[in-house]
Amino acid sequence: MSTPTDSPSAAADRDPVQEARAHLEQALAALDRLREVLPPPSTPPPETAGGESA
Repeated sequence: MSTPTDSPSAAADRDPVQEARAHLEQALAALDRLREVLPPPSTPPPETAGGESA
């Protein structure tokens, strides 16, 4: 317990699914910000060019 607010009962009350969802939403928001900053790719990557059709 690193801080006085950490307690076993508080950890038990947390919903791991809600925590995972919050982390995923933060990651998606970061990706959206990167899309706005980075230039679009000039050519599609080889994986999406239909290389797995055979």
